[in-house]
Amino acid sequence: MISTKKWVTLFCLSLLLFATACSNGASNESASSGETSQGDAADKIELRMTWWGSQTRHDLTTKVIKLFEEKHPNITIKPEYSGWDGYFDKLTTQVAGSNAPDIIQMDYAFLTDFARRGALLDLTPYADKELRIADHDKSMIKAGSIDDKLYAITLGVNAPGVIYDATLFQQLGIEEPKESWTWDDFSAIASKIAADKGDGFYGSADISGATNMFEVFVRQSGKGLFEDGTITATNDQLKQWFEMWAKLRENRGATSAEVTASTTNALETRPISLGTAAMDFAWSNQLLTFQQVNKNQDHKLGIQVLPHGVNEQRIGEYLKPGQFMSGYAKSKHPKEVAMFIDFMVNDPEATAILGSERGVPVNASIREQMQPKLSESEQVIFQFIDTVSKHSSEISPPYPQGFAEVDTSFKSASEQIAFGQGSMTDIITQFIEGAKATLASSQ
Repeated sequence: MISTKKWVTLFCLSLLLFATACSNGASNESASSGETSQGDAADKIELRMTWWGSQTRHDLTTKVIKLFEEKHPNITIKPEYSGWDGYFDKLTTQVAGSNAPDIIQMDYAFLTDFARRGALLDLTPYADKELRIADHDKSMIKAGSIDDKLYAITLGVNAPGVIYDATLFQQLGIEEPKESWTWDDFSAIASKIAADKGDGFYGSADISGATNMFEVFVRQSGKGLFEDGTITATNDQLKQWFEMWAKLRENRGATSAEVTASTTNALETRPISLGTAAMDFAWSNQLLTFQQVNKNQDHKLGIQVLPHGVNEQRIGEYLKPGQFMSGYAKSKHPKEVAMFIDFMVNDPEATAILGSERGVPVNASIREQMQPKLSESEQVIFQFIDTVSKHSSEISPPYPQGFAEVDTSFKSASEQIAFGQGSMTDIITQFIEGAKATLASSQ
């Protein structure tokens, strides 16, 4: 049996050991905390994300980023957004400097170019793992693939159309455009509106320099704008196109050269948004923003397919994958890039935030969930997409490498013609020769 003295001695010794242990424990805990902090810091991932669009798109996308960060506390996404103008010029510079953002909003027109330059991340290894594509339309997966590799996920399905002020049409007693209308019908309506409204008002924005809208005009002849890596548009087609817009400018059926030159791609600056025109050419998903930024908030906007050719060989209208989301080939965190893209297109909360601002969702199950909650404008978009799906032709292959330069040259040719800086014939000839040379050197 242990004596009382020994118990006291052992008790004191225990206290001493306990104090020492506590002291060492505190020291170790502090060290451990420092190591954990360093470990957490090492686990912290920062991604950069770039996109173009309106303020509406910026706000919605930022909300989705914050939601993703809440669900993935170790991942931070730095937004880098802008308007359309200069977006791909900046991206090209970043790619050349090996400093492009990890997550890139990509356009169908530039997909081939950036993919074959080795700038985009091959998402194929992440398909149906971090990136679920089972409920995505197969045609949209095909649209985002180049050389049998998946480089882009469709954020939404769009179609080109004519946005029009339905309230103004009603006020002027003009019937809203029908799905069967032609370019002649469009010109007649635009001219009548300008005449009825008087000085300072235009029937339509002049979009003669918009390559993607001219493409529909060419497709109506039965051919694509580009085939086998070169441009197929003829002198006659370009002349018909530019002459139509020149005539419209003469009677204010289309905006003047000065007004057009001062207009940007920001929807807030478009004549229909400012209340100085009745029509504009845009993508179906843009109807929402057009409605939100319209000066006349009591006016309702509508959308109709692009006018048909008088003797068209096929319908030029087509369904197009809206903005794509791609990854940067040199990203240090490709798995997390795939995770965020998946979140944007497949997460119910995220897709509810984005709605159809970038187009009708590509995920079939998400579309079903959204239907009952659609706003009036969104219902118009869904109905429009339904119309185009029934009355359209298959989308042309992605634009060839060198398209960016051709696109710039086309806009420049349009401006030269509008301002009378040379003969239309010479400008058209120079454009075609330049486009063919550019495309040939890019292959």
